[in-house]
Amino acid sequence: MNWNKPIKFKFGGEDWEMPLSTLLLLIFLTLILMLGGAWLGFQFGAGQV
Repeated sequence: MNWNKPIKFKFGGEDWEMPLSTLLLLIFLTLILMLGGAWLGFQFGAGQV
Protein backbone atom coordinates (compact mmCIF):
# COMPACT_ATOMS: atom_id res chain seq x y z
CA MET A 1 0.00 0.00 0.00
CA ASN A 2 1.30 3.42 -0.94
CA TRP A 3 1.09 5.51 2.26
CA ASN A 4 2.19 8.66 0.44
CA LYS A 5 -0.59 8.49 -2.16
CA PRO A 6 -2.30 11.89 -2.26
CA ILE A 7 -5.98 11.75 -1.31
CA LYS A 8 -8.19 14.50 -2.74
CA PHE A 9 -11.49 15.48 -1.15
CA LYS A 10 -13.78 18.47 -0.82
CA PHE A 11 -14.64 19.79 2.64
CA GLY A 12 -16.47 23.04 3.34
CA GLY A 13 -16.36 24.17 -0.27
CA GLU A 14 -12.56 23.88 -0.40
CA ASP A 15 -10.51 21.28 -2.24
CA TRP A 16 -8.10 19.43 0.04
CA GLU A 17 -5.23 17.11 -0.77
CA MET A 18 -3.04 15.26 1.73
CA PRO A 19 -1.12 12.00 1.96
CA LEU A 20 -3.01 8.90 3.04
CA SER A 21 -0.81 8.44 6.12
CA THR A 22 -1.57 11.98 7.36
CA LEU A 23 -5.30 11.54 6.78
CA LEU A 24 -5.36 8.25 8.72
CA LEU A 25 -3.34 9.83 11.54
CA LEU A 26 -5.81 12.71 11.84
CA ILE A 27 -8.79 10.32 11.87
CA PHE A 28 -7.13 8.10 14.50
CA LEU A 29 -6.28 11.04 16.78
CA THR A 30 -9.78 12.46 16.41
CA LEU A 31 -11.35 9.16 17.45
CA ILE A 32 -9.01 8.78 20.43
CA LEU A 33 -9.78 12.32 21.65
CA MET A 34 -13.53 11.78 21.19
CA LEU A 35 -13.47 8.54 23.18
CA GLY A 36 -11.33 10.13 25.91
CA GLY A 37 -13.68 13.10 26.16
CA ALA A 38 -16.72 10.84 26.37
CA TRP A 39 -15.09 8.76 29.10
CA LEU A 40 -14.09 11.86 31.09
CA GLY A 41 -17.59 13.30 30.69
CA PHE A 42 -19.10 10.08 31.97
CA GLN A 43 -16.71 10.01 34.94
CA PHE A 44 -17.46 13.65 35.74
CA GLY A 45 -21.21 13.04 35.49
CA ALA A 46 -20.93 10.08 37.84
CA GLY A 47 -19.11 12.30 40.37
CA GLN A 48 -15.92 10.23 40.33
CA VAL A 49 -13.60 13.04 39.22
